[in-house]
Amino acid sequence: MKTDHDVLLLATRLVDELGETALRISRVRLVELTAANNLRAAAFWRDVLHTSEELLAAKPAPATPGSSGFGGPLAAS
Repeated sequence: MKTDHDVLLLATRLVDELGETALRISRVRLVELTAANNLRAAAFWRDVLHTSEELLAAKPAPATPGSSGFGGPLAAS
């Protein structure tokens, strides 16, 4: 799949800053532009949405604090 650099940059930024919310924002923007009959911009946001989905699927799940044994409180000396 060929991904436009602008699409990849925006999708990466959205996912890094907003996480799962990036999908919602992309979807809302896509619906707004489709309703306004702006097909070129809608195609851009459709690509952003799909790329964001792929990035979130590839992103590792965040570790919970204390699960590795290193996140506990420090022992008093």
